[in-house]
Amino acid sequence: MAEKLIARMRRPAQAALTPRELDVLNAVADGLTNAEIGSRLVIAEATVKTCLLRLFAKLKVNDRTHAVVKTMERGLLRRP
Repeated sequence: MAEKLIARMRRPAQAALTPRELDVLNAVADGLTNAEIGSRLVIAEATVKTCLLRLFAKLKVNDRTHAVVKTMERGLLRRP
C-alpha cells in the first residue's frame, strides 16, 4: 500500500487541459486545418498554433495525431 502511494507521488501530475484546448483538439480530430479551426472557434490562426504548442507540451507529444490519440486514451476526447 505504501509503495503505491509513493509511486503515485513520484509520478508527475498530468497537466489539465482547458475547455478551449479540448475544443481545438475536437476540431483537429475532425480533420480541420489551423485556419479552419480559427474560423470555427472565432479565434486567430496564431492563437490556434499557440494552443496546439501548449497542448503538445502538456501531453508530451510532437504532432496533432498523437495529441488526439493521447487525449482519447485519457478519456477526455470522445469520438463516435
